[in-house]
Amino acid sequence: MIRTLFAALATLAALSPAPPASGQCFGPDGLDVGGCCQPAQAILPQFPPAALPGLGICWDNCTKSAETNLRVQWATPAMPSCAQYTTTVTVIDSAGTPLLGGPMVLDYTRTWTEVDPATGQQFQVWRFVAKADLSSLLPAGAVPPCPVPACLPPLGTQPTAFYYGYADYARECTGGAAGFENSLVLFHGCDFLQHKPVLSSRPGVFHPTSSYAIVAPHTAANPFIAANLPAPGGPLIAEAVRKTSLAGALTCVTEERILQGDLAPFITGCLCLLAPLPPQFTLSLFRGFGSCPDAAGIPSNFQSLAFAFPTLPWFHLTTTSIGFWSTPSGYPGEEFVWVDEGLFKYYDSCVSNDFFEVNYGATTDQGWPVIASTPGVPVSQRFKDLADNYSAPVVGAHPVPILGHVMPTDHLIYVNVP
Repeated sequence: MIRTLFAALATLAALSPAPPASGQCFGPDGLDVGGCCQPAQAILPQFPPAALPGLGICWDNCTKSAETNLRVQWATPAMPSCAQYTTTVTVIDSAGTPLLGGPMVLDYTRTWTEVDPATGQQFQVWRFVAKADLSSLLPAGAVPPCPVPACLPPLGTQPTAFYYGYADYARECTGGAAGFENSLVLFHGCDFLQHKPVLSSRPGVFHPTSSYAIVAPHTAANPFIAANLPAPGGPLIAEAVRKTSLAGALTCVTEERILQGDLAPFITGCLCLLAPLPPQFTLSLFRGFGSCPDAAGIPSNFQSLAFAFPTLPWFHLTTTSIGFWSTPSGYPGEEFVWVDEGLFKYYDSCVSNDFFEVNYGATTDQGWPVIASTPGVPVSQRFKDLADNYSAPVVGAHPVPILGHVMPTDHLIYVNVP
């Protein structure tokens, strides 16, 4: 689906993506075709492998403490289920030493068109929520550089570290030599968010004040700058929620347009310190309602939760500032990025049931200009994309662990704010 603002709720049905002009972009993804809770076929290109110059960023008590130039690469993604891809990512330092590697899951959410302001070329962008279980590739006795977390050998004991964030594939619409460009952000938070006993499959005390990120690209023309920035908020003005698949098959479920909702930031601070400063984390109330009612007239809906905090590490939606690309030169342009996680209650109207879910994903703001898919309708460049990594019915057992490694994805949330 092409990312756009809705002119008014009454025009929702009329805002399906318009086909692109001949010779331009690839076109819609097919996931908004069909009725509520009906099967859909994703229309997606073959995504190639990627290799990018990157940056490792480390924080201590929410203050940047180290950076390392990297090379980040991943293999050709395979699609084992509808619009979900798997690949293997490898992180290498500037001297060619492998640092981290492991499986990465890419949950496709949506597509849109942007224009490179330097060349005027249009690019179609496909966005994914990224989840990865990365292992240390360092030899025994090596001193782990940033961004290898202290929970992994040679300092730690855990086999993998859970990283999450987002990935973009962007392709020049003319099919010219530029081909695909990419961006990737992966984050591994401090012990409070990743290693809580009982809740985590990777429990322990390893890096109570330290967090780690992998960012690509990072180039001389468009360097990435780590920064503590407040996360955006506002009413939800697009786009949808979606059940990932039907019985785990290659058939998708038609996405459900968002009718209303809001993202309301209310406090900033540092969860690694449980202190008001530095303000790397923004806590927000996040809720939305879809457009596909069940037999009782209830549409799919979601609500962030503040339940048993700090025993559970989330107070509504927890949004962590990573920083920004600082120039428009090269994809994704001058774009700001945060990562998101939180405990949610999600009502799925397709099965008429409530679920407790732990969601992960990312938020981006600005970047290259976005082209409206519907004439006369303005666009937003503030996008939030989430995928659950744990889901259990509200009524019933809630097995642990609920975090710590990549788990199946059941529902996706992808929205815009002004």
